[in-house]
Amino acid sequence: MRRTVVVPSVVVASLALFGAACGSSGGSSSKSEQDAVCKDASTLRASIDTLVTDVKNGNFGNAKDQVKTVQSDFRSLQSSAKSLASTKKKTVQGDIDSVKQTLDGLQSASSLSDIQSTLTTAKSQIEASVDSLTKTLKC
Repeated sequence: MRRTVVVPSVVVASLALFGAACGSSGGSSSKSEQDAVCKDASTLRASIDTLVTDVKNGNFGNAKDQVKTVQSDFRSLQSSAKSLASTKKKTVQGDIDSVKQTLDGLQSASSLSDIQSTLTTAKSQIEASVDSLTKTLKC
């Protein structure tokens, strides 16, 4: 029974992580700024993959630790995205909003199997958003 308590905590921490919005001030994007966003998006994707795998395998201690990594990677993505030009930043914000919306759906999961299934679906949807972001920036 305690394991099902840890998993929702992981999910809630993930939701809190994606609830923050990226800044949106003007500016011009250089190749290196776009490269930084691309690198951070790739790192975030890998962190989310690890989180999903840990939850699916019942490695709740690892998953709890991985949430911190995902949070850090998301903050890095937010930070690097702030340096993009306004038009690109708006597109990136749309992708981040899509990720947030996907993760909001995780709150309705009520059992371990439901959480695992929902998290797997969310992973696919998050990957689509990251793909969109990297396509926009031509990563």
